[in-house]
Amino acid sequence: MSKVFRIGDRQIGGSAPCYVIAEVSCNHDGDFDEACRIIDAAADAGADAVKLQTYKAETITRNFKRRPTGTIWEDMDLFALYQKAQTPWEWHARLAERAAGHGMHMFSSPFDETAVDFLEEQNVPVYKVASFEAVDTKLMERIAATGKPVILSNGMTDYLEMEEAIRTLRNAGVRDLAVLHCNSGYPAAFREANLKTIPAIEAMFGVVPGVSDHTMFLHEDKYETPLAHITPVEAVRFGAKVVEVHLMLDRAKARALMEKGEGGFDWPFSREPQELKKMISMIRAVEAGQDVAYESEDEKKAARLTHGKVCFQPTEKEMASRNVRPCLWVVEPIKAGEAFKFTGGPGKPGNFDSIRPAGGLHIRFTDFIEGRAATRDLDPGEPLEWDMVNIEEKQ
Repeated sequence: MSKVFRIGDRQIGGSAPCYVIAEVSCNHDGDFDEACRIIDAAADAGADAVKLQTYKAETITRNFKRRPTGTIWEDMDLFALYQKAQTPWEWHARLAERAAGHGMHMFSSPFDETAVDFLEEQNVPVYKVASFEAVDTKLMERIAATGKPVILSNGMTDYLEMEEAIRTLRNAGVRDLAVLHCNSGYPAAFREANLKTIPAIEAMFGVVPGVSDHTMFLHEDKYETPLAHITPVEAVRFGAKVVEVHLMLDRAKARALMEKGEGGFDWPFSREPQELKKMISMIRAVEAGQDVAYESEDEKKAARLTHGKVCFQPTEKEMASRNVRPCLWVVEPIKAGEAFKFTGGPGKPGNFDSIRPAGGLHIRFTDFIEGRAATRDLDPGEPLEWDMVNIEEKQ
């Protein structure tokens, strides 16, 4: 597999400059003009690309009244959260034009197969597999079928899960692959960044290495002392060729919105424009071989903390995030003796699907379960378990 590939007109990996992605996520707070301003700010800061998240509340989950316990969103019902956080699909084409007008790429993380179908219509140049979806083997197979390059985040994975994700993508045809070392604590702790893992990923898997960063505060539990540039800069020193960070316009405004449950859901790990600009400037200086030093003792301390060790296990803070990963759920009524049929998205025929949150069987078992009979009547909203599946024969 090549450790150098192209996204549109940009070389990724090798001697090329680091590919910097500004993640819009839900930071638009439902305002199209705000999304445009975020894209403009990303361009002004020198980003190479902007990224969206493509889902609807009913495609990423279902209205099963589940809460992401142990996370910063634990007081919110998942379905209601995603209703507020989603990026309307009708925005995508206009936002892509906005990004292209600045000479930037725009692409997205799809969260189910219908989102991939839609993004293919948009002719995105690359796909991103989000950390939570690194266990969604069916989604990764659908993404691989597009023939596009793929960027995979490894947040929350252990070694076997990361190896399975990479193997799934490659077996399904992906040759151009970047793997971003990621800590999916929200916000992540500098002491859990473990950036020494970046060169290990490159050496072990033969991929373009990078980082997807969610660190922000030196005192992450108190949301004090934002140091938005540290982890990405240190990651580049460790060989990262792709850097992805979240971008918002006003942290104080976003924090106030989240405290009211109205928006700003990613504020604790998102950069403001001037922070992104500083980060990119420092990355380019490191790439140019300049002597880039930190000014304050807080910066020096945070930088040292990020190095950590080679780590292929979810960190303490990531364990709670694993509660939000997708798994297999019953999404339509199933009678005893009726065959299981995977749906792959709302509106498609079928009775079980891969959706958030965790709680049921791993998605890797989808093909085995498909066509086997239910052992009892099942209701929508039940996480799929082995005692529900007649494993003896397939219909």
